[in-house]
Amino acid sequence: MRQGRLRYFSILIILFGTMMCRKPYNPPAIQASNHFLAVDGFINTSVNSSSTFVIRRSLNLSDTIPNIPVLNAQVLILSATGSIYPLLDTGSNGTYVSDLLTLDASQQYQLLVTTNDGAKYLSDLVTSKAAPPIDSLTWQLIFDPLSGNDIVNIFVNSHDASNNTRYYRWDYVQTWQHQSTYESYWGAKNGLMYPIYPIESTHNCWSTGLSHSILLGSSVALSSDVISQALIATFLKDDPKMDVEYSILAKQYPLTLEAYNYWLTVQKNSQSLGGLFDLQPSQIRGNMHGVTNPNDPVLGFVSASSVQEQRLFITNKSLPGWKSNPFINCPIAFYATDPNNFAIINYPDTSFQVWYYVSGPPPVEKLTRKECLDCRFQGGSNIKPPYWP
Repeated sequence: MRQGRLRYFSILIILFGTMMCRKPYNPPAIQASNHFLAVDGFINTSVNSSSTFVIRRSLNLSDTIPNIPVLNAQVLILSATGSIYPLLDTGSNGTYVSDLLTLDASQQYQLLVTTNDGAKYLSDLVTSKAAPPIDSLTWQLIFDPLSGNDIVNIFVNSHDASNNTRYYRWDYVQTWQHQSTYESYWGAKNGLMYPIYPIESTHNCWSTGLSHSILLGSSVALSSDVISQALIATFLKDDPKMDVEYSILAKQYPLTLEAYNYWLTVQKNSQSLGGLFDLQPSQIRGNMHGVTNPNDPVLGFVSASSVQEQRLFITNKSLPGWKSNPFINCPIAFYATDPNNFAIINYPDTSFQVWYYVSGPPPVEKLTRKECLDCRFQGGSNIKPPYWP
């Protein structure tokens, strides 16, 4: 019995000692303050189009800032024949944009970046590829057994009759209409309320966002260069973007095999990791290189191509029972107007705004919180986009 107890306590001591000796291990690569140059964009050879490149520094795991824009850089598109096309960061946010250009699609191009410390980075010369048109954008409302709910899937369909594309990438810009809880026909300025014009209404707003997933497709395994029902976006039931009307502008880019493999590696590293049986991380090699310091890593792959676009609209009326119904506290208050001037607003709580004017008798103002009458509190703008129906 005594020997058993001694053995038991000996095991506990060994375990305790082992735990005390454990120390966290932070690999040097994680602790190092590496902020490599990262270049995202393509040389647009469509007619009368601009090229855009977002240039930033890569982030470390310990960084708490969302991004590190590269400012005051010189960014140039160079043609193999010696032509130079500058790009400017007019927004001072690391987004460099060229003038509207019609580049010769038969020429080769490369990108030259010179940072404000004099370091130069140059891409390989690339040949432009022509993007085939998008045949159609379609959407489908189905029941998803995994989520136990309805979902909307959006698909792109395309083909290249010449069989010259084979490798595709897509992204999109999405816009959705949203509304304030209540609609008011009154505005306020300098302590006075006034009837607003329709253009001043803050009942309807439109917000815009970009796609964040890397969307790729290939027809290399098929006899014909056809892309059929390539899934580019999915929405769960009651997604707020579908509350009124939703629009997606899909953009299609042709890729070379080298560019496709680059984006495929980025996709695997960023979207398919997290488990034992998931794809394992691999080194990302692009076609940007350090000129000043050839050993300086650069992230990004510069392609040259035209781009094809197509827009799709989905209305809430086509989605029976879909509504997010976000809770917004909208208390109602009644306030007697000034008998000498009904337009004067004297309500003491400045977070309230006039909803209705009730002529009486007696005349009163019906008020509620501003965020219940102004859709801009949800984000976006109350200016209707020119392409909206």
